[in-house]
Amino acid sequence: MAGGGALRVSQLDSAELDREMVTVFKTHFSQLFKYFQTSFLGRFDPEVTALIKLIIWKLSLLDCNASLGQQLLGIRYGQTRGKDTGKWMSLNQKIWFAVISIGCPWLRERLSVFMNFSRLSNWEPQTEHILQLIETCLKVASVINFLIFLRRGVHLSITERLLGLRAQFPERQAIRQVSFEFMTRELLWHGFAELLAFILPLINLQRVKNTVLRWMAAKRQNWQSLDTRSPADLTACVVCGEWPVHPHHIGCRHVFCHFCVASNLKADPDYSCPVCGSGILRTVMAPQPVRLTLGHMDLASQANIRSSGSSKSGQH
Repeated sequence: MAGGGALRVSQLDSAELDREMVTVFKTHFSQLFKYFQTSFLGRFDPEVTALIKLIIWKLSLLDCNASLGQQLLGIRYGQTRGKDTGKWMSLNQKIWFAVISIGCPWLRERLSVFMNFSRLSNWEPQTEHILQLIETCLKVASVINFLIFLRRGVHLSITERLLGLRAQFPERQAIRQVSFEFMTRELLWHGFAELLAFILPLINLQRVKNTVLRWMAAKRQNWQSLDTRSPADLTACVVCGEWPVHPHHIGCRHVFCHFCVASNLKADPDYSCPVCGSGILRTVMAPQPVRLTLGHMDLASQANIRSSGSSKSGQH
């Protein structure tokens, strides 16, 4: 015996879960034929869908009086007519449920094939027109039925109304104690996430980072002129640590990749060298290319080889 009608939200969720189950099973089934020709599975799509629905119907409604979605939410189908009100689904109702929800859609998809096979193709336009009228009437009836369901919460679909079925709880439910703590916490975090998503794009994080680095490097600021540059300074960009690409300087001895210094200056006009803390000199005004001679290149290469050799020996 049933314990009372199921909530509207539970019925809607169970119907959505049933549709998702069919989609998931169909997706996994199609993965079995992903290496076949594209049209191989498409030719039998109505049969595949009907077969999946039939298997789900056997494992759910026929065996447990409830669809997969209803089983997840703890509800079942019960009868609402006559002396059997409150009892679970009968075998006839289960069979008719399968005929209406599985057989009719499959027959609609394959109607043209049956018409051609039985040599009734001349009647196909009239039959198609009649079916379109019936489908339109069913859509209108479904909308009306859904409005009635929202009002009374009894029959979610036309099939349930025709068969006299209603989703019910197996046992009588106790009085619900509604707690809004979880909802309040979720709303708070969602609001905080939306606030961050709105504010973070407005903050120049690179400029904030450079400001912090300048403040930390203020005590060790030790500007060194270009005359003190050594060959080792030409072997690595002070930002990325790689070999400088199109090397530039900002007035101190240290060398930057053109992209590294240009991107930092674009994000922060007050950008300064991360090593010595010196900014762009007034005499320079903008990053200047480093003019390298063949002698500079040889010395830089030798310095790079020595540094790499010393690092390898240190590892050994």
